Amino acid sequence: MERSDFQKRIFGIVPPLVTPFDDEGEVDYGLFGKEVEKMLKLGISGVSVGGSTGEGETLSLEELVKLCSIAKEATGDRIPVIGGIIADSTIQVIKKGLALKKIGVDALMITPVHYLFSNGDAGIRAFYSEIHEKTGMPIIVYNVVPWNIPSPNILLKMASEGIIASVKQSGGDIHALGDLLAQASSKLPVFTAIDDMLFPSFMLGAVGSICAINTVLPATSIKIFDAVKKGDYETARKLHEVILPAVREILKPDMPARIKLVMNNSGWVVGVARRPLLVPEGKDRENILTIAKKVSQLERS
Repeated sequence: MERSDFQKRIFGIVPPLVTPFDDEGEVDYGLFGKEVEKMLKLGISGVSVGGSTGEGETLSLEELVKLCSIAKEATGDRIPVIGGIIADSTIQVIKKGLALKKIGVDALMITPVHYLFSNGDAGIRAFYSEIHEKTGMPIIVYNVVPWNIPSPNILLKMASEGIIASVKQSGGDIHALGDLLAQASSKLPVFTAIDDMLFPSFMLGAVGSICAINTVLPATSIKIFDAVKKGDYETARKLHEVILPAVREILKPDMPARIKLVMNNSGWVVGVARRPLLVPEGKDRENILTIAKKVSQLERS
């Protein structure tokens, strides 16, 4: 199956951008614009807006559209802009998808329905099929919901039918990623979202990554990806080992707040997380600030 133009364009390191909020919980669009510009200068391959790292589940339609508009205006046609949609009904997703299509995003990254319920692969196919039919947009399945996981078979079926363009395989399960990659071959581009396994993910055949560590350590993530492509596995392995402490400290239930604390202390200004998430305090704060120093040093090396 020949890959679409979008599938040929989307690869490499695609940071899921954080959404800066002020102390009142409002989006700081100025800081977001600066974040996009800085990412562009680092040489990233695309940007994702409104994903888990960007606290997309908290964003209104208007906020999501404005953020994607800012990203699209800054990037132009240089790199793809992916609009994240986290919603619990087909009609909500379609409404958001059509609004993002109107402002020119290149693809939609959509979670399966995430609130408790699932009717299996048949329901997942019906969900994505209707969204594709109504929006006509390339769709990346954000495979992250533990109780609503599309099987490799249904993902490949949807890819063969032209319903989906790619998969972001998350959930921290390198085995599930390996199983999907073993079956996907050239049929379906697969991105890894297993932050502490970038190196083995790329070795297994992931076409790139869309995960939180790409946002915290964009330059280092690019180095790992490029090293694997060149066959410089020793460099990739060493960088893999170096980033592990940062991943372990960041990937906690209050991840967006931790990410922002790291970034705000390693050369970025990205505001705070949206409540009810709180700024880490006490021992957590000390540990995160220690990681921030290492992140800052690693990104400059």
